[in-house]
Amino acid sequence: MKNFLQRGEASEKTVEITEEEWRMCSIMDDIFRVREVRMRLVLYNIRYGTGTGWNYHFPFPFSGCLRRTEGRFRRISEYVSKLNPDLVGLVEADSGSFRQNGSCQARTLASRIGGESVFACKYDSGSIVSKTPLLKSQGNAVITKLPMVGTKEHVLSKGVKKTLLEVEFDDFTLFLTHLPLGYAARSVQLGEIAERCIDAKKPVILAGDGNTYGGERELRSFFRKTGFQNANPTNTPTFPSRIPALALDFVLYGPGIEMERFDVPRVRYSDHLPLVCDFSVARPKKERRSR
Repeated sequence: MKNFLQRGEASEKTVEITEEEWRMCSIMDDIFRVREVRMRLVLYNIRYGTGTGWNYHFPFPFSGCLRRTEGRFRRISEYVSKLNPDLVGLVEADSGSFRQNGSCQARTLASRIGGESVFACKYDSGSIVSKTPLLKSQGNAVITKLPMVGTKEHVLSKGVKKTLLEVEFDDFTLFLTHLPLGYAARSVQLGEIAERCIDAKKPVILAGDGNTYGGERELRSFFRKTGFQNANPTNTPTFPSRIPALALDFVLYGPGIEMERFDVPRVRYSDHLPLVCDFSVARPKKERRSR
């Protein structure tokens, strides 16, 4: 026999249970005990693989956006694959313009790391911009070794870049975004994204290029609404890659997600630095066994 003190509102009493009941309690506790699933996320604004440096603006400003990208993207792919990610969020990816000789950067990287990909043009599909040569190939992408449950593209109400990419996995949901340059549009989009995060049925990670030139204060309202935390609590700068001064890129996470490691490697394949996050998601053992 084992004795337990049972507490009630008005009294306390000792309850005895048999060894068999104790054993069954231990089994049930093991079944429902939370386990952690550890994964690695790499977030990288790759500037379409067009590179960086002073000559990006030669012979005229931003002429570098017309560069051929296959060689540069190959080096980016090699670097990212060496990080051994389970999940990659590419901001400013090319789905197959002339720069990339018709090949989709997301599919190319997925093939390299042994996963699958989903790409979303960052412009509203009903807009003229989304039908313009070159621009229609510009967007964001998720590359994953994890099986995807489903994907959605949400069109936000303000800004030129309106697409929010949602990818659902077994244990969590990832939202990938590239927020507008304008402060007003950015604030509206953050409010709409907050509602999406709150309504999600699973733990959520929100990642992307926030263009938050005002610093983390721009995210305070989002944090208050969602209870999310910043994987980069010290606001390590991510832009520009040559002399980092601003933490424009972010990985934010909600309840049910635990960040175990965060790093901003100093590499210069783009004008932004990559973010590398090791995280875990908690779920009941019983749910895992039933799959």
